Amino acid sequence: MIVDWAVGEEMTSRILAELPYSRPDVIDRPGVYPPSVDSALLSRAVVGELKGAPPNQSVVELCAGSGIASIYAALTGAVVCAVDDRAEAVRAVAANAAANGVDVVAVQADVRVWMPVQPVDLLVANPPYVPAPHDTLDGHAWDAGPDGRAVLNVIVDRAPEILSAEGVLLLVFSDIAGVAEVVDRLATNGLAGSVVDEARLQFGPVTSERAGWLAERGLIEPGQTEERVVVVRAVRAAAV
Repeated sequence: MIVDWAVGEEMTSRILAELPYSRPDVIDRPGVYPPSVDSALLSRAVVGELKGAPPNQSVVELCAGSGIASIYAALTGAVVCAVDDRAEAVRAVAANAAANGVDVVAVQADVRVWMPVQPVDLLVANPPYVPAPHDTLDGHAWDAGPDGRAVLNVIVDRAPEILSAEGVLLLVFSDIAGVAEVVDRLATNGLAGSVVDEARLQFGPVTSERAGWLAERGLIEPGQTEERVVVVRAVRAAAV
């Protein structure tokens, strides 16, 4: 089924309703990316990864936005840190965690350089991934440079130094940003990655507006109106 981003709340709600926790209360805040289908897919992957895991798993969420994936991680009993470069997002994470009765450490920092004190068991991210006709990352929650991987590539490159020996990386992004390219870059960094979840969606307003430019760059087919949002899971190649 292909769902319109504009009415994606139905799919978001359905995915979250399948999880063994009540949907967290998350307040919409100006300038903070609200939970959407990609957020729900990432949250489902997080719960699936932590369910049955030893207690007190260390979890870091980069590009945390509202922090919904962090909240789900905390509900499983994990020790969670959520990182975002925007003050409004950090405030949102702190408020949303408190509203749901869980502990999440919210940190304002550039996710491209921030390092945890200790290697982490689970690193998750819903980074900006919409290709944009400019190089500047101007604070939008979606613009990610001409190929959509301005932040994705940095996270992939830095994941090996952030993860513990048996740590897991979970990324959610659109296939417009290039699934094969991300998986290949993971391999270059010693990580084996594969798609573990996905959803097909009609383009949202931003991608629709850029469709002509995206087609000119060869990132989509002429006339294409839908995308595939994927969750990629990666571990160290030696652990496979």
